[in-house]
Amino acid sequence: MPARAFRGATQPHVLALLAIIVLAIGLRIAWITYVNPDPNDGRMDDTVFYDKAGQSLSQAAGYTNFYGFPTAQWPPAYPFLLAGIYKAFGHNITVPKVANALAGGLTCLLIYLIAARVFHRRAGLVGAFLFAVFPGQLFWSTLLMTESLTPALLCLMLLLFIMWVVERREAGWLRYATLGALFGVAVLTRGEGAVLVLAALVVWRLAVSSWRQYAREASMFAAAVVLVVIPWTVRNAVSMHAFVPVTSAAGHTLLAGHQSDPYNPYHVFPEASIQEKYSDVPFPEREIKVENEALRQSISFAVRHPVDEAYFPFVKFYHLFRSDADALGWVNSWSPEDPLPVLLSPAAKDAWSTLANVYYIPLMIIAGLGMPLWFSVKDKRKLILVFFVGAWVATHLMLWPSGRYHVALTPVFSLWAAVAIIAAYDMLLARRGRVAV
Repeated sequence: MPARAFRGATQPHVLALLAIIVLAIGLRIAWITYVNPDPNDGRMDDTVFYDKAGQSLSQAAGYTNFYGFPTAQWPPAYPFLLAGIYKAFGHNITVPKVANALAGGLTCLLIYLIAARVFHRRAGLVGAFLFAVFPGQLFWSTLLMTESLTPALLCLMLLLFIMWVVERREAGWLRYATLGALFGVAVLTRGEGAVLVLAALVVWRLAVSSWRQYAREASMFAAAVVLVVIPWTVRNAVSMHAFVPVTSAAGHTLLAGHQSDPYNPYHVFPEASIQEKYSDVPFPEREIKVENEALRQSISFAVRHPVDEAYFPFVKFYHLFRSDADALGWVNSWSPEDPLPVLLSPAAKDAWSTLANVYYIPLMIIAGLGMPLWFSVKDKRKLILVFFVGAWVATHLMLWPSGRYHVALTPVFSLWAAVAIIAAYDMLLARRGRVAV
């Protein structure tokens, strides 16, 4: 960020922000030291794929599944990041975990910079602190997954969008293209990132004065998104022999969320029967057939069960936000039935889970109560935060959300809670005849 981003900040504010960033990184390093799961300990979950894919790419062996065949099951950005790390430092799983910790510190900085533009610097300091000590965020830092990096990426997208589109600071075609490229990276990091492109385009139109201006600017943005994504789409067409823009996982994620009792523990893998049906089909054709069949079954269920579909969003919303301790389930094992090393005892896991939710639930309540302070239709800077959160949530209500999918939004929740806390503090001081500094 340019130095002028801190213009107007007092020295105590800058020192406090630096202390918060160091705190965020230090806490995450401490957690990584305390509990350090290894993807190669016998588990079978997303961390295994990311690690194996990163190794394979670093050795120029391609982007393959567990059986060594080309795949598009997972978006490619994070495996490519791991490949770069492994190429530079060797296969050392501690290095990407340190990168997760550094991403936590970067997110604190970005929260402060966003708050300085949307609210005020005090909100930035409090919001950065709330995020720095967010237990659920600490827990993810020791896992080779996207949950530690996505909040930083989302905050960077928000900051640049506010600066270049809403505030029109240093606007120009190069910056619009840069912004589009960043959104393209988000799409390749998490498939849901595509909906953020749509949210950005909506607010963009509200921020400019004419359709002609909007068409000129938004087209440069959209073209950059496509240019970033299309090489991966072409790769999928060549390697998978199918049109897969980003990931082939849409089928099974939709089927998981569009079945009877989607949160029944025995229904977590509804495509298991489809996998068996196509077990004689070779990869990568099998992956495409399974996902297409899962997509057809999910649509069929939705059409045939309108009553279920009417109340599913409420069930999914509950599971999306009910807990902030999902990372702990991935630390020991993705499946508690796996005979893996127990890194956290049941008692320790329960204690950390309680800590996470004792922090998370009140923070979410405070953020909700402060809605009149952070929601505005006229202020496009506030509106873009609401649009991003709303678009992310709405997308997951169509799929099968668990608690891990709200993690990307925790910087915004921290900031909203900070605004409410400061307002309450100022009211208390006013009653006592004092003024906040």
